[in-house]
Amino acid sequence: MFGDVKLHEALVIYLGTTKAKLKSCQACLNSVCYSRSRIVDGIKFSGQLAIDRSSNILYFHYKNRSIDFTAAFDINNARLQTLSNISFSFGHAVDQKTNELFMTGAKGLYRYYPTQNVIKLYGLTDKTIWHLQYEDKLYYSEFQKKGIYTYVDKKSKIIQGTNYQIDDFIIDKRGDIYFMHNYTTYLLKNGSQSAEIFEDEIYSLTIDKNGDAYFIQPFTRAIYKMIYNTERRVLKEFGAFRSGSAFKVIFDGDNDIIYYDGTDKKLYYLSPTMNRCVVRTKSIGRNMKKRIRMF
Repeated sequence: MFGDVKLHEALVIYLGTTKAKLKSCQACLNSVCYSRSRIVDGIKFSGQLAIDRSSNILYFHYKNRSIDFTAAFDINNARLQTLSNISFSFGHAVDQKTNELFMTGAKGLYRYYPTQNVIKLYGLTDKTIWHLQYEDKLYYSEFQKKGIYTYVDKKSKIIQGTNYQIDDFIIDKRGDIYFMHNYTTYLLKNGSQSAEIFEDEIYSLTIDKNGDAYFIQPFTRAIYKMIYNTERRVLKEFGAFRSGSAFKVIFDGDNDIIYYDGTDKKLYYLSPTMNRCVVRTKSIGRNMKKRIRMF
C-alpha cells in the first residue's frame, strides 16, 4: 500500500541552515519548514477540533480551573471568545457552506448559528456522540458503540459496512470513509457495503480544505497524504513533525495545520517559513520506539 515508504524506520529532518533557522522548523511539510505558535496558554483541551475555513474560526472545548468552556478562537486576529449557553462540548463539526457549528454535549446534538450568536438543541438527546464530521451531510459515531451514522432531517441511518466500534473517522473527497478500530485503519470505499483493512497502523485522520485525506502516525510523527491520480489508494510521505505527538490535526482556510500535541497537551498553529528541509529515514530497529531527530 505504501510503495517505498518504510514504516519501521525513524524519520529524520535535515536542514542546511543555521541554528537560528533550525529552531523555527517545528515541522517539515512538502519540503518547507513550518514554525509553530501556541493557541491559548494555561488551559486543558479535550474533544474534537473544528474550524470554519471561510473565517478561520477554530472551535474547541477546554477546562480552566475545573470550569468547562466551548471556545471560538479567531486564528487571523488571535482573539478568544466563549460561546454562551453551553459549557461542555466534545464533538465539533462545521458546515462550511452555512458556517454553522454542530457540537455535542454529554447527551444530545446542538447547532450554533454564528451570525445570530444563538445555540439551539438539534436532536439525538439520548445519545453520547464521540465524533462528528460534516460534508454533504452530518456524520457521527457514538461513544463506545458500533457504527457510523448519517443524520438527515432529524433521522439517523447507519452506514452499511461500519459495524465496528469507531475510534476516529473521516470522509474524503471521493466519498470514501477511513476509520480507526482496534488500532487498525479500515477503508469503506464509496458505494461498497463492506470495509477492508487499509493499514495495520494507528493514525490520526484528517482532511484538508480540498477534501484530501491525511494520515498522521503519532509515534514516528510522520504525515502521509492520499494520492488521487490513480485507481489504487496510495499514501505518499508528506512530511513530519519535529517533536511531540500530533493526535488531533485539522487544516485551516489557508490549508495550514492546527494540531493538538498529546505530549505536552498544547494546541499549536503551524506557519510556513522561507526555509527548506528534507525528511529522510533512519533505521533504529523493529522493536525500538520510533523517533525523529532533527539536524
